Amino acid sequence: MRKRLTQSMLIPYISSAFIILSLFLQPLSEFFNGYGRILVSKSILLTDYVAVGGMGPALFNSGSLMLITYFIIRKLDLRVTGSIFAGIMTIGGFAFFGKNIINVLIIYLGVLLYARYKKIKLKSVIVVFLFSTGLSPISSVIMFGMGFPLFYSIPLGIFVGVISGFLLVELSSHVIAFHRGYNLYNVGFASGILTFVYFSIFKLLDLEITTNLIYTNDQHILFLYLFIIICLTFLITGLVLNKDPLKDYFKILKLSGRAVTDFTRNKNEALTMINIGLTGLAALSVLLILGIHMNGPVIGGLITILGFSAFGKHVRNIIPPMLGVLILCLILDIELSILVVLAIIFSTALAPIAGEHGVIVGILTGMLHLPIAMSIGQLHGGVLLYSNGFAAAFTAVLVTTIISSFKRRDKS
Repeated sequence: MRKRLTQSMLIPYISSAFIILSLFLQPLSEFFNGYGRILVSKSILLTDYVAVGGMGPALFNSGSLMLITYFIIRKLDLRVTGSIFAGIMTIGGFAFFGKNIINVLIIYLGVLLYARYKKIKLKSVIVVFLFSTGLSPISSVIMFGMGFPLFYSIPLGIFVGVISGFLLVELSSHVIAFHRGYNLYNVGFASGILTFVYFSIFKLLDLEITTNLIYTNDQHILFLYLFIIICLTFLITGLVLNKDPLKDYFKILKLSGRAVTDFTRNKNEALTMINIGLTGLAALSVLLILGIHMNGPVIGGLITILGFSAFGKHVRNIIPPMLGVLILCLILDIELSILVVLAIIFSTALAPIAGEHGVIVGILTGMLHLPIAMSIGQLHGGVLLYSNGFAAAFTAVLVTTIISSFKRRDKS
């Protein structure tokens, strides 16, 4: 039993629980109608699938995508490492607001074709395979969001999605040098470059893409309890399976989190689960103190934090950038809109900077991230789900360049 729990990192159990729970939240007729609306949604930012299809279909969408992806990982005979866990949980998180079985499988196909073209095994590009789905709305928006006849739009959407998955593998391998591992959402940056090109072409062809701002806070309590239960499940499982949790956990807190930092190495899955639970509860506490309500995008962001708590994030390095965004909001009297809340959550992509350079630098980094994140969304028209990951790369480059400049000056 211990081996099954550690090897799976609880993914099949959590995803199955999502699926089972989803079937009891409304009559099946409403369930199927709601799930159908999710599948044909243009899925552009910001589209809360709870508002589109209902709580049950949104939960089912998340659970089924995680479970399918987990089965693919097992079929490839891969163990659930930190990066793979982060990828699967990110898919599950964004399945509440932008990813569904149609647009995800299209992107998957593109990465698979790349592997076949290069005559390499899919497992060798598995990280990009998982994170490439941040670009999945490109297929949905072309198929269902531009007003073209379905006879033309569906083949075109599939073609562009497949090409996107194909190109992202090559592009992702080159861009990590840009931010030197200080942005944990590396594929998000690569995806941002590609969506910028797409959006520029759309504008040139006078094809208008209207962004969404669809969300609902009606399921705040259910989402709140659900997320707390997930965090406690990881925490308790980790504590039970770990022989000396307190001593070992401080070893994780000493790490900067800079890519590549895989907390599951050396059979540390149980310790990683403790970090997942504590980091998730810490992030949730920040949001609750601010009085922020839970909805699809918010819980999606929090689940993404859980994922990266196996791959770079911990309590010590996520709080400073989150505080930085919040402090700037207080200084400039910026309303905590849903987009600002997501900037608070996803500023944790910059956690390695706080982990390596300390709390003050981490706070300043978060303060810088907000204006960049809020303005850079105009470059991709809402097609990119990893908008904050794209912005975080620019923030990381600017901050680390300034730090390096001061260090060289001190040495001279």
